[in-house]
Amino acid sequence: MNVSLIYPLLSRSRSLIDENKQYWPPLGLAYIAAVLEKNGHKVNIIDRDALLRKNSMDFDRADRETEAAIESINSDIVGIGGTTPTISDVFYVAKIVKSHNPKRIVITGGPHVTAEPESTLKDCDYIDGVVRGEGEFTMLDLASGMPFDLISGLTYRDKGQIFSNADRPLFQDMDSLPLPARHLLDMKFYTRPSRYISRNLNLRSTSIFTARGCPYQCNFCAGPLFYGRKVRFHSPQRVMQEIRTLIDMYAIEGLYFAEDMFLSDKARAQKFMELFKENKFNKKIKWFAQLRTNIVDRELLDMMKDSGCVQVEYGFESGSQRILDLMGKNVKVEKNIQAARITRSSGLRFQGNIITGYPGETEEDFNKTLKFLWKVRPNTISLNLFMPLPGTSVYKMLKEKSMQVPSWDVIGDPEGFNFNYADMPHKRFERLYMKARISTVLPINLFYFIKYNLNNPIRLFKMLATQFRGVAIKLVRDLYRSLHE
Repeated sequence: MNVSLIYPLLSRSRSLIDENKQYWPPLGLAYIAAVLEKNGHKVNIIDRDALLRKNSMDFDRADRETEAAIESINSDIVGIGGTTPTISDVFYVAKIVKSHNPKRIVITGGPHVTAEPESTLKDCDYIDGVVRGEGEFTMLDLASGMPFDLISGLTYRDKGQIFSNADRPLFQDMDSLPLPARHLLDMKFYTRPSRYISRNLNLRSTSIFTARGCPYQCNFCAGPLFYGRKVRFHSPQRVMQEIRTLIDMYAIEGLYFAEDMFLSDKARAQKFMELFKENKFNKKIKWFAQLRTNIVDRELLDMMKDSGCVQVEYGFESGSQRILDLMGKNVKVEKNIQAARITRSSGLRFQGNIITGYPGETEEDFNKTLKFLWKVRPNTISLNLFMPLPGTSVYKMLKEKSMQVPSWDVIGDPEGFNFNYADMPHKRFERLYMKARISTVLPINLFYFIKYNLNNPIRLFKMLATQFRGVAIKLVRDLYRSLHE
């Protein structure tokens, strides 16, 4: 069969401000495409965010080009993969597809619909089926013409009723997957120099997944619902093959390891770093990875730096032990401080990810987080509003308490102050959050951004001129709100 795979947009208001998404290739769809192509199916990948950027933010033209791309291969199946903040566009595209050709099969997948399969079908009459969990082999069964009622991992509509088949077991042999079909993506577009994937270093960068799953149980994270709690790995040798392809074909300068836990298996990580040096990749690219503070030590960080790593990323989340415990982080604030200290002493940069507005957070907790940030001084800070994601423990808790959750478009929106779960008045929390962005996040991020890019002033000034529009808009909004309270 012919299959179009579509990566949807954020809400229109967020698409105009959030510049980050356009640099991340939709690797989930690329893995599905690779499996389909390997089995003889014709596939294309349509990234609506890329279409929007290439068409000067003209939404109507992006819609027309989406339709044209589907027609270009006369698609029998259209698969739309989305997260909670993009689900509105999933519904919108499904309507476009069915309105143009009612006989086309429309399938959706991703973390959001895995958590909410039946409500997804009830909310959108234009979707025929929902792929729960990983999509490679469920989509292969669909493309091969298998009847819906025989396909594991599928929730579907039939004669006005909704049925859910048995879950599909997670496949274990990760190396049996072909390399993601990056040849179906405009990699020149994704790898143009930016500050996003390389965490404020101005490099031609891209991302890679070398593992799936996370053994931890943070209450706010939907990852285990989708990928499971047992971590499954690509072998270090397979990872080297993929990295060599990225260097040779796309001339990348930076590489971000996007899995939740790069160091889930310490021995594997050490083998990986040895092979990285043997292949001299440490001389060709800089790389970045996510770590947990409770498993790092100085020896491991030194090995990472020696193999070309320049920055790691920690989910600190909060400077309050009480909030960390409510989140189920299973880590101590003191351990986070220690990890920051040894990371800095090793010569590696580090990013600190923070979640504010978590249910029960008080002003005292918030201020502890600010003090923590100034104490550890990350090289970059990602300050995020709490998102009640479907499928997470905290989402279920909020629903059980009959607490209202925001619309899907608002979830994940850094400007989404319509809802407040913190234990403080709404206006007070909003003011604290805006003040933190202005007085803590912006100065630290801007200082290190300039410091680490002075060696390439042409790229630095080009990036300042083209990739800070969203930052400038948010800053103006924060200042306006602060002055008019």
